[in-house]
Amino acid sequence: MVTLMELIFGSDRMPVDDRPLQEIGIHFSLHHEQLRRVMELYLEAMQNGLRENVRYGGLDALMDALARNKSEEFLKYPHQIIESNTIDNGNYILGHLLKEKDVSRDLATEVSRRSGIEQDTLEILLPITATMMMGRLGLYLDDVEEAKKRETLLDILQIEEGTSLREMILQKQRQLYGE
Repeated sequence: MVTLMELIFGSDRMPVDDRPLQEIGIHFSLHHEQLRRVMELYLEAMQNGLRENVRYGGLDALMDALARNKSEEFLKYPHQIIESNTIDNGNYILGHLLKEKDVSRDLATEVSRRSGIEQDTLEILLPITATMMMGRLGLYLDDVEEAKKRETLLDILQIEEGTSLREMILQKQRQLYGE
């Protein structure tokens, strides 16, 4: 199973283009481990937001958003990952995941406290992380056969097999799509 962290940072079994991460690190004067820790904390919150959306019937909306995903474009040209369009895109994503700006600010405050990195920097890194997450998720799912995309997404979100939530989602999927 692939995790959101592996989608962003890669692994031995799944290498990724790390030029966007290098660009972010250089721009914000963060070394790889600092960036990794910040994004790990952010991705945990975003994963919880994605799970909540899915729990309340948002799997189709998420699949739709990934199919129309423009976040992938920001990954193709690493210098764009720190531009205002990336941040605007990320803020749009965060609006769906975290719902309120105060939640984003509180998250940046907490990550600042835990990491020692200035909150102003982290408030910019949050939407950049959201854009990277959706971009990498979209790129990954592009390589998955259509019939397996939903189940793969549930695996990535770590909605465990055998849980009532996963079973409910898969049952609804079978009803809607005859799978």
